[in-house]
Amino acid sequence: MSGILILSQASLESSTDYLCKWLLYYKIPFLRFNGEDLFALNSLVEIPDDQEFSIAWYRRRVAQFTDVDLTFKQDNHEANTAVKKFLNDEFKALHAYIFHKISLKKWINNPFTVTTLNKLQVLKLAEKHGLTIPFTEMVTSRIAVAALLEKYEQLIVKPFSEVIFFDTIDGDHFNMLTKVVNAKNIRYVPERFFPSLVQQHIVKKMELRIFYLFGKFYSMAIYSQNNKKTQDDFRNYDHVRPNRTVPYQLPIGIELQLRALMEDLEFQTGSIDMILTPSGEYIFLEINPEGQFGMVSYPCNYYLEKEMALRFKDKISEEIDLDLSKHSNEVAYQDDPSFKFR
Repeated sequence: MSGILILSQASLESSTDYLCKWLLYYKIPFLRFNGEDLFALNSLVEIPDDQEFSIAWYRRRVAQFTDVDLTFKQDNHEANTAVKKFLNDEFKALHAYIFHKISLKKWINNPFTVTTLNKLQVLKLAEKHGLTIPFTEMVTSRIAVAALLEKYEQLIVKPFSEVIFFDTIDGDHFNMLTKVVNAKNIRYVPERFFPSLVQQHIVKKMELRIFYLFGKFYSMAIYSQNNKKTQDDFRNYDHVRPNRTVPYQLPIGIELQLRALMEDLEFQTGSIDMILTPSGEYIFLEINPEGQFGMVSYPCNYYLEKEMALRFKDKISEEIDLDLSKHSNEVAYQDDPSFKFR
């Protein structure tokens, strides 16, 4: 029991790929179990077992699986959608079984919290720990949006869950990005719509992307406000004129509040998004425990994949020392002359 279990996906995981290379370099035993691997198993016995690993890290489940052939006598879009959703739910249930097979204390991040993380809950927890958060509300009508615009000059719309990216059969690529609503474009808002998350639009001096790793913060400032294309959402990348990104040192007080929040969520790794306003106020936005950290690692020369591999190595050593100490205490206890009388 001295290895590392990494749950990930087979593609689009450069950060995990580089981490595995560092683990190999330092000769740290590990098993990378991708979500796609479940399709090649023949029985539950082949699923990773608790006795094989000292620590486990849930990175991702799977990007998508498309090798399932659906055949209907008649083409039925609703039936296809329903069955694909059912198969996705089936896959999630099987994948979650791994969480139960590995002792909860071995997980770097609580996997049950990761898979059920709620933005509204995290915002409330952040506020509880003293962090400043933007005004946040749920709306379902243009009237409600108009009422909020009387108090806030601009609002932003973002999902309660996570953004999605998808391609059409024609080759078009669509991103779901943060959008601004104001008095000029409110006429485009429907009278009634699906429950949506809105927040006050905050003027920023810079955006901060922070990677948290075992109590230490690796922060990067993103000067996205200098570019009209990225000033509302830096994910609307400008590949011709990229945003300037530099290492950044958070104030100690903010780090203490963020650390308390991460400990409350039982996370030892994760990406944190914040905004620094022109007046110097730090605004907490959200946490993504599955967030890519290569975008912080490379521009800032943090070598986070290497740091993570070394911290995993330390964790394994701590677990081995703990087991040896426990075993030693048990032997000493049994060798005590008075043991048989207890």
